[in-house]
Amino acid sequence: MPRITSLLKSICGKIMSIPMRLTKKMYRQMALLTIGGAVISVVAFSSNGFAGSGKNAVSANVINSGEGETFEDDMQDETDEILDNAGLDNTTVDEEIANLPRIEQKETGNEKMERLLEERRVALGLSSLTVEDYNNLLRIVEAEVGDNDVYGRTIVANVVLNRVRSSHFENTITEVIFSKGQFSPIRDKRFFKVKVSEATIKGVNNALMGEDYSRGALYFMDRAYSSSHAVGWFDSSLTYLFSYGGHEYFK
Repeated sequence: MPRITSLLKSICGKIMSIPMRLTKKMYRQMALLTIGGAVISVVAFSSNGFAGSGKNAVSANVINSGEGETFEDDMQDETDEILDNAGLDNTTVDEEIANLPRIEQKETGNEKMERLLEERRVALGLSSLTVEDYNNLLRIVEAEVGDNDVYGRTIVANVVLNRVRSSHFENTITEVIFSKGQFSPIRDKRFFKVKVSEATIKGVNNALMGEDYSRGALYFMDRAYSSSHAVGWFDSSLTYLFSYGGHEYFK
């Protein structure tokens, strides 16, 4: 038995010295396989002898029940000792999995955007505020404002949001923007070509966070770039509110 123990320790030591990336589970399995092989060998030798009889014959009847228990205890002790030396234990895989920290799945960028937009939709009292609505709002503001500052961009975004909340216009940002004849960047295709700037993102986000400098405006125009017919309609049909950044605002 001491020779078997020495052999097992030697084999386990050889396994542990192999330069491989072995997990705790792999170490434990190799150690247990080594021990299991030794147990099978001992039982086989004990049952059949060393191929014969005479002085070297070993009978299975030599080991009685009491000695069998001692043998099992010794093997368990040897198993524990080898596993301890290998830095392992007899914990089952299921127990290890149960003790692992729970990993919470993080939301994706799109999921986070949808969640934030839904929060702003509720806060602003809008019927819809999707990712598509947000992107279209960025593009129409960028196309309309020219070189306006963040404040001016926020006002233009305010006007679009005012229209969504008004019973006289469509119910979503995208529908308001694409309503026939409402925004010149849709007619001349500038809307589809603009590159959204940081200033526009800040201005739009400010509007979605509740900043409103529009005084309830539903319309705006740049008099220098508007037709005489449009200018006449604004002046005669709407109420002038204020001017900022080249735009005149009306309701």
